[in-house]
Amino acid sequence: MMKIERDQGLDTLKAISIILVLFWHLQPVRFFTRNDNHALINFLNGLVETFNWQITLIAVPIFYIVSLYLFFQRARNKNYVKERMVKLCRIFIFWSVIQITFATIINSKFPDLSWEIIIGIEPVLPLVGDSVLYFIFNLIILIIFAYLYQNLNSKQKNLLSYIIVIFSLLLFELTVLPKFSVPYYYLRNFLIYIPIAFALVNYTNKILKFKFYYLAAYILFSVHDICLRHYNYSPGIYSRISVVFGALTLFCFIHPLKFKGNWFTQKLAKYSLGLFVLHKYWQYLFILLIINYPVSINIGIPFNILFLIISMLVGVSTVATIYLLKLTNLKQFVS
Repeated sequence: MMKIERDQGLDTLKAISIILVLFWHLQPVRFFTRNDNHALINFLNGLVETFNWQITLIAVPIFYIVSLYLFFQRARNKNYVKERMVKLCRIFIFWSVIQITFATIINSKFPDLSWEIIIGIEPVLPLVGDSVLYFIFNLIILIIFAYLYQNLNSKQKNLLSYIIVIFSLLLFELTVLPKFSVPYYYLRNFLIYIPIAFALVNYTNKILKFKFYYLAAYILFSVHDICLRHYNYSPGIYSRISVVFGALTLFCFIHPLKFKGNWFTQKLAKYSLGLFVLHKYWQYLFILLIINYPVSINIGIPFNILFLIISMLVGVSTVATIYLLKLTNLKQFVS
């Protein structure tokens, strides 16, 4: 069988993104908040908060861009489109059944059918929050839209691209106002990545030559977000201009680089799906364990080492689960 050569740039982007997703969900670096904290601790706490809000949250948009980028590269192959859609639907259905089963066991009742369950944001797991399956549901819809977008003529595509980009950026800027705020999982937060991914595939050089402008915009709008939070406004999670430019910047700087094959990066990229969908189950179990059997660890500084320990245990357990699943017919649902 011919070995398929992997795109090292895309693998690197996926590896970075899954690490950022885990960092956002697990929050391994936390400091105790006290009135008598040293100024240095408050500064470090602010750095961690900024990292969480301005860097980790570009991960999901990067995943969408990479997925749509691969789609547009192969979209002329009708068999690929069909196979991709079937695979995504199978993955979504499989993990939805797992999520519902897990939630039913821990809550001792079957969740009521709702639109939130259909789109993959529920059932919610206590202690760890929403389901992550909304990402796969949205990706299915985005690929359907991308297929329709792909089949438009050039003039129609250009017009629609301008409408999507301008409308999305305007809405993102308005989301700090309660009247315009939307939940983080809404599809409209991610439509902008369809024309972006298409442009990255078909107008690569034109897009890449402006990468330092994207970086400048990312920094500028990140400062804008930080100021808004300082004055108690609530910018969206993914509906922020800084997130769009952050994802575009990372893609434009990382993907063109000529990386040598790296075992660790390739494994992270290949099994990013498994890491993404499995880690919250282990996170729930370990947090539940800590709650029922409290552990006090004093290391002499106001750093909450328990969250770091939980994060490490979640990482090891998730990797072990993926290793076991890839030995079975279920490997298709983790890679």
